[in-house]
Amino acid sequence: MNTGTLFGNPLARSAVRTLLTLLGAVVAIVVVWTVFLRLVNVSPFVAKSPGDVWDYLLTAPEAGANRSAIAADLMRTLADASYGYVLGLALAAAIALMFYFSRVVETMFTPTVTALHAIPMVTVAPILVLIFGRGVMATAVIGAAIVVVPALLTMLHGIRSTPRADIDMITAFGGSTLSTFFKVSLPHAVPTWFAAARVAVTTSVVGALLAEWLATGDGLGGQMLRAANEFQFDRLWASVVVLTVVCVAIYQIVAVVEELVAARMSDPR
Repeated sequence: MNTGTLFGNPLARSAVRTLLTLLGAVVAIVVVWTVFLRLVNVSPFVAKSPGDVWDYLLTAPEAGANRSAIAADLMRTLADASYGYVLGLALAAAIALMFYFSRVVETMFTPTVTALHAIPMVTVAPILVLIFGRGVMATAVIGAAIVVVPALLTMLHGIRSTPRADIDMITAFGGSTLSTFFKVSLPHAVPTWFAAARVAVTTSVVGALLAEWLATGDGLGGQMLRAANEFQFDRLWASVVVLTVVCVAIYQIVAVVEELVAARMSDPR
């Protein structure tokens, strides 16, 4: 295959960049992790090194069973995170559109929404568990509650930062507020809306872990809590490392999707 043709393909370039970014992130994590352990005076029984995690996941006699157990918990956590991710982004988009089409509503409710985000979720989550139970609904609501406000503010900034000259041009030709939104504001906001989607990847995982700690007891959240209580620090550190690498990978996948969408839906100017 011609190398020039391969790297001339936007999708191929994005895939290569994603792989390099993921590799760089892994290297950075290992370096920071190693330096941190050398600087702090923590017992090796508690603080596991990259070599310990490598052994737990790949070279120990029971490494296969360890990987299977973590993979099963990881799939549950990612499923839990997806509920909060989808619900949170959907709510953020709906509220952003409502604020865009009504300045009065935006002025009334933006301070309230921002103030609610300042309340620590760890204090609100038990109340949500009492209301929605310990199932999927509580997991989705807790995740969405963490995702929605940062995503909302980012999305709203994106559609509000449309150049005034572009809006005036559409208006001068008789365009309505709706046509202005679809022809100018939304294409202009694509990068910031995807920025919100990228940030929501990590916040939704945090929401899923919190829900698993406080509500369901399943997934990596519940397992990491049990591992800490039972002094299974090898499993605890391995779970954190695997979850971190997977979050970086998903973040980069969203970035690739953003490039493909932006290429088809670029700023009209």
